[in-house]
Amino acid sequence: MAGWRVLSIVIACLVLFVVIEMMRRRKLREKYAGIWLVVAIGVVILAVVPAVANFVAHLTGVETPSNFVFFLSGVVLAMVSLQLSTEVGHLEEEVRTAVEETALLRCELEDAQRDLEARIAELDKRTTAPDTVDGLPEARPARVR
Repeated sequence: MAGWRVLSIVIACLVLFVVIEMMRRRKLREKYAGIWLVVAIGVVILAVVPAVANFVAHLTGVETPSNFVFFLSGVVLAMVSLQLSTEVGHLEEEVRTAVEETALLRCELEDAQRDLEARIAELDKRTTAPDTVDGLPEARPARVR
């Protein structure tokens, strides 16, 4: 077995192990892990059975199998980029919606605080003793005997 085949198998198995470990630790979601699992398994197949790369390259009309593998890796990277761009767009929309809802809730909270402060001020005005004696009946002097 050629050195490059052994290296390819080792690297593919390492990628496979890392992806599975990241999924196990919940660092990588399943929908993204699927792509990387397929890529790792594909690399293992191409490393173990190089005739597959020769067959597919000949079938698609590509001159050498290495050119086909490079083309295929570019397609995979483009697909991953497209998927991640789509996810970013959805996340931006969710963030914008959440920020708008937070701003509306903040405005409602400020309005409620102003109403509450006005009610408290009105209640304080009603319940506190007057500072002046205007409007109170006059006190009669006590009778001395």
